Amino acid sequence: MLQVLPSHISNLIAAGEVIQRPGNVVKELMENAVDAGATSVTVVVNDSGRTLIQVIDNGCGMTPQEAALCFERHATSKISKAEDLYTIGTYGFRGEALASIAACADVTLKTRKEGAECGTEVHIAENSIISQSETSCPVGSNIAVRNIFYNVPARRKFLKSDNVEYRQIVSEFTRVALTRTEVEFRLVHNSRDIFHAVRASNIKQRITQLCGKDIAKDLITARTDTNIVGIRGFIGRPEFAKKSQQNQYLFVNGRYFKSPLLHKAILKGYGNLIPDSTSPSYFLFLEIEPGSMDVNIHPSKTEIKFEDDGVIFEIMTACVKEAIGEGSFVPSIDFDTEGAPEIPVLRTGFAGSRSFTPPKINYDPLFNPFDEERKSGARWNSGAEWDNSRQDFNSTPAFEGNPLFEDNPAIRQPQGNAAGDKYGSASGQAGSMSGDLASSAGDTRRDGYNGFFAEENACANPLLVLKGKYILTTVKSGLMLIDITRAKERIFYERYLQTITMDAQPIQEQMFPETMDLDHNSYSIIMEHQELAKALGFDIRPFGENCIVVYGTPATFSDGNMAVSECIDALIADLQEAGKDLGQEMKEKIALDMVTRSGITKATAMGNMQAQELIDSLFACKEPNRTPAGRPTMAIVTMEEIAGKLN
Repeated sequence: MLQVLPSHISNLIAAGEVIQRPGNVVKELMENAVDAGATSVTVVVNDSGRTLIQVIDNGCGMTPQEAALCFERHATSKISKAEDLYTIGTYGFRGEALASIAACADVTLKTRKEGAECGTEVHIAENSIISQSETSCPVGSNIAVRNIFYNVPARRKFLKSDNVEYRQIVSEFTRVALTRTEVEFRLVHNSRDIFHAVRASNIKQRITQLCGKDIAKDLITARTDTNIVGIRGFIGRPEFAKKSQQNQYLFVNGRYFKSPLLHKAILKGYGNLIPDSTSPSYFLFLEIEPGSMDVNIHPSKTEIKFEDDGVIFEIMTACVKEAIGEGSFVPSIDFDTEGAPEIPVLRTGFAGSRSFTPPKINYDPLFNPFDEERKSGARWNSGAEWDNSRQDFNSTPAFEGNPLFEDNPAIRQPQGNAAGDKYGSASGQAGSMSGDLASSAGDTRRDGYNGFFAEENACANPLLVLKGKYILTTVKSGLMLIDITRAKERIFYERYLQTITMDAQPIQEQMFPETMDLDHNSYSIIMEHQELAKALGFDIRPFGENCIVVYGTPATFSDGNMAVSECIDALIADLQEAGKDLGQEMKEKIALDMVTRSGITKATAMGNMQAQELIDSLFACKEPNRTPAGRPTMAIVTMEEIAGKLN
């Protein structure tokens, strides 16, 4: 049977479109305060908004009649005729916010207009006025929202954790505060001051107040003016692009909005200057004729439809490109003269009056004082001619001293299995589990890798390290080429993944702990997952407001030059995505992120025994032939291919 819903039910349905979480309440009340002409706005939140959300402003206030009327649906002072929808210059205009809040919470409003002897207090619940009386209060409005969704248990049940809801409140607070530099904003959570942004003279100062000085100093100015749109603001330098970027803000005529299209335009402006998996920070303010856009297509008003979106896309891309070019973020370096001493210019004729003979120094460029075999064995003259009598690859090689192999360490016949601590085991780093991996290296080489070692053990084959990037060794079918960097990726990926899967990741204490300033959202994520980060090998402790100190990093990567700040950024992104429980897929993702940022995979000088250790560890892996990202770690050049090159 068809029927008209009672008003209290229809109001709850309407409230669900506008108010979905405590952060929406903060947004709506802050926007109302700014629209009322306030120069000071204070937001007080308890229990991430579940028990109290209070917004106090010094705006114009309301009369007793307006104080009661404001909770009616579609009660607004912003528009009076349909044409006004196309010239909106304020935040709110539909008159739905207070009505929606009053439908799902207990609300108390205290307000007074300038010149009035006393103010008005209104208590309302479920869209019904419980009481209205005179009260003493300052000019402006003070609205307190208690026990949100107390009458909609299902919606309250599906609120996220306190930390998630709190971060959403901070995001909404920041979005409003960024656009009004002339207004003083304050956020208090559980009686603790979170932000106190005093009036700022420009946007850059406000960004510093809300997002931190480290972020603000890495921004470059972006500005363009056209007949269609004016763009001004700041974009992040390409080198500071992050995997998870919290500081991405787009505003149009002072209103925050989301636009995947313009985000794509911004990324297009950066081109290949940033990796595909990262994105830059940006704070961009668009000025457009109100009649050229529609902000009334979604209850939250964060989605906006533009009349000329294709043109705006191209203008945005060009603006970003121009800003990056003018920013001159890439220093000019002459690598040919870097570090060279300055040589004075001689007077004309000075060189001709004297003759100079460069000094002759006898030295062995291949001498290594730590090379025991070279101390006791033969040392080849770096200027020796090629000796055809020693070209047998299985004998002591004659490659030393030849310019083609001048960057290689001595090529020696390996003496048994030389798997040591660096690759073959993880003593002092990851316990005995890597030793278990290494113990099966022989079987894996013989049986696990497509028969490459069907009748030959790699330990019995000669090795050649080429330019510190590749290892060459003979196999039955020809010549095997191993990419050192990719091999390390596979080895340390499996090692780290196994330790965090077993919750046994040891921590390497930092000799010099690293201090990091974070934005408030990132800081909250790290503090929420502090114990989980420790299980992943990071000892992170708070150090003042939005600041942390990294005291320890995963011991698996202790031999590398870990980029701690990059690892923490990746960790924050992964923890935000994963939540409190890490499944196997997320652990694999974290392991890959840590390996690529650990510095352990960088190409370094490698001796023959180290090369053998790496090979042993690689073939002890479960999947030695591929990196975690799926790239091949090695290739075989067959005898036929070699013969073809010589024909």
